[in-house]
Amino acid sequence: MVMVESSSRQKMGLRERKPTSSGIKSEKNETAFKGLYILIFSTSAEKETVEWIIDLLSRPQQEGGAELLVRVHEVESEGTLLEIGADNIRLLEAAEALEITKEDKNGNIKEFIFSSLDLFLKPGMNMDNLLNTSEKQRIVQEEIIGIRSMEKKMLNGYSDVKLFPGQSIIEVCKLNGIITNMFPLHESTELETLRNKWNFKSFPLGDIRNYFGESVAFYFEFICFYNWALLPPAIVGAIQTVISFDITRSHIFFAIFKMIWLTLFLECWKRRSNELAYTWGTLRLVNIPKLHPTFRGMHMDIDPVTKQHVPVYPAYRRHFKVYCISLPLILICLIFAIVVMLIYFQVEEMAMNTFNDDSLLSWIIVQIPGIIYAILVYAMNVIYSYVANILTEWENHKTQESFDNHRIVKLILFEFVNNFISMGYIAFYLEDLDMLKWQIAIMMVVNHLINQFQEAVLPYLLHKYNQRLRKKSVSQVPPHLKAILDQREMWSYDGTYDDYLEIFHQFGYVFLFSSVFPLAAVLAVFNNVLEVWMDGLKLCYSYQRPHARPVKGIGVWQVAFEVLSILAVMTNCALISMSPVIRSYAPDMSLSSWLLVAVLVEHIIIALKMTLSYLISDVPKWVKVAIQKSQYESLQALKIERKHKTRDMLKSMKIRNTEKMD
Repeated sequence: MVMVESSSRQKMGLRERKPTSSGIKSEKNETAFKGLYILIFSTSAEKETVEWIIDLLSRPQQEGGAELLVRVHEVESEGTLLEIGADNIRLLEAAEALEITKEDKNGNIKEFIFSSLDLFLKPGMNMDNLLNTSEKQRIVQEEIIGIRSMEKKMLNGYSDVKLFPGQSIIEVCKLNGIITNMFPLHESTELETLRNKWNFKSFPLGDIRNYFGESVAFYFEFICFYNWALLPPAIVGAIQTVISFDITRSHIFFAIFKMIWLTLFLECWKRRSNELAYTWGTLRLVNIPKLHPTFRGMHMDIDPVTKQHVPVYPAYRRHFKVYCISLPLILICLIFAIVVMLIYFQVEEMAMNTFNDDSLLSWIIVQIPGIIYAILVYAMNVIYSYVANILTEWENHKTQESFDNHRIVKLILFEFVNNFISMGYIAFYLEDLDMLKWQIAIMMVVNHLINQFQEAVLPYLLHKYNQRLRKKSVSQVPPHLKAILDQREMWSYDGTYDDYLEIFHQFGYVFLFSSVFPLAAVLAVFNNVLEVWMDGLKLCYSYQRPHARPVKGIGVWQVAFEVLSILAVMTNCALISMSPVIRSYAPDMSLSSWLLVAVLVEHIIIALKMTLSYLISDVPKWVKVAIQKSQYESLQALKIERKHKTRDMLKSMKIRNTEKMD
């Protein structure tokens, strides 16, 4: 049998206890059990494998298991379904092991310590509600995923499925189709409360965080913060469109204003992000690497920090894969996308020159290259996304953060080329600003409508349709199990990547060419108001509950938006240098001279942006004071504890000496 260990082995200071349950729940004890996570096995899964995994999940920690509570359901034609939970003591011990932070009685954010339970229990609070549901589900998920192989062997029941050192057994089962579904359960009472609070007038950020976790909450707060910050550019853009004086001069003034505003927005968001991270207890997350579920080691070793068994994989091998294999392949994909774009423009130009009469047939023929290009772009996006995921998985990143960052960077690069390079071609090669303005407007409106239909409307309609189809087939199933099977049919929420990507696209449309289309900010405001409501609709009605993830902010997306803000300075300065009004001030200057002036202005604005970034602190003063106060109190408590220990030791020595003298 493969040796395994749980992800949260008892840390130093945790009190030992006997298992509070045998693991597998019986129907007689059904009322005391609350399921948090669901595992569903394939109907063809080997019985030996299913029983082995049930044993690993319910086995005590001292014996290498996760010590969770498991209720087994055998549903005809559905396979084996495991409903997984944990008792309060197990959850609280794991909360300390995972360094979950909570607010104590004094209002300070501290790491939860099981031995100091009374410090965190406020009036009217008991052990059951000390942790919110998303924290409980995160703990159970960590324990499930954290059951890893300790040596390279085969999966029980499947002689052809290899287990690498440190690899998550559950993830191996998922990758090989043995486990078909794994998701956290919706909590009907909390979900109904959230639905009632969430509307166009109310945005319950705290409830969103408690129910969906910090990752989802940060996304919603970012889009709301971004939308409020869009109001000044939207007002300016509206004024810019209707004012009567020279439009080109106004474009120059407002373009510079928006470029400075971008820096203020991003710096203010950093402050807001750190405020939330401190309040939610994630600002001071200890950077102990969290293993990626599919990470494959070559052997096991003892981690010098945690003193636990961890898989080891040589870093040079990963670097070779990233820089010598993946990077060249990504560059080839990007070059191919650019070549396809250039071919499209050439074919479209040929079609327009050949069929330039006003007949219906000519108009249809002229549109064909655009239709074919749109289909090709969609196909390339799908293929590239698949390739990027495969490459990132193959690179074998050790931590979840490293995996996410490499995957997002690959996808962002391709999305940037597909969405913005063509606009740069129109602006700076074709120099057709009217065409560029129309392209931005169409992309913003059409992309928004398509995304909302795909992400919110279609899943909701399909979910309702599937509910009707399944009504008869599950009529004999108990209501509780029926609700679980209903959630299984919901769409899986794979994280906030697609949601951030929509904002990334919109951010580029609004600011990269803001001097050309000032109304883009106005469209973006209306889009984002609807986006928040529609995203809430999909999460509360038609999607499985997301896996809760503790994060400090929006991660690598912060860098992506900052890079776009720098590019916005470059593109807008270049567009301003192309302005006929600006060139009229010095008609004898050559194009190269105007470009030199544009570069000079660009450097001045970037220097101003960097100065503002330096002057505006990322962390608000009250957060710094709170952190310093907490650190001071912890240090004082440690000194007092040491003083008491020293006093007790001296007292004990004095007593022993007295006894010897007697």
